[in-house]
Amino acid sequence: MPNFDQKSASNAGRSVVVRWRILAQQRMDHLIELYQSGRWKLYHKETEFLAMVQESRAALKVWEQLAPPDPVLDKTVEVALAQDQDHVEEHAEEKIEAQVASEALAQLDALLGGVAAEHDPRES
Repeated sequence: MPNFDQKSASNAGRSVVVRWRILAQQRMDHLIELYQSGRWKLYHKETEFLAMVQESRAALKVWEQLAPPDPVLDKTVEVALAQDQDHVEEHAEEKIEAQVASEALAQLDALLGGVAAEHDPRES
């Protein structure tokens, strides 16, 4: 069974390969956008552009074989940070709600001015 260091090294290696695959996909997406908009004609000759597309496809295929797409493991830094921020915001909202509830109970106790019920439902 691999120890923690081997697992983290393996994950780090996959992370590097995944980043290269994502870059290859972004390059392919850029070339597709250039083609669809027709802007490629402003920057490249047709044979040059087709060679770039073929090279980009081949590179993407290699990176996909090395690290197949995995929606769980393949989070860009921006996505991971956004999810972490959402998680922090959820906990902050829960904390605020608990604080508001606590303050409301304190105000209610103050309003009652020491009047006690014979049976406290919170103690059931």
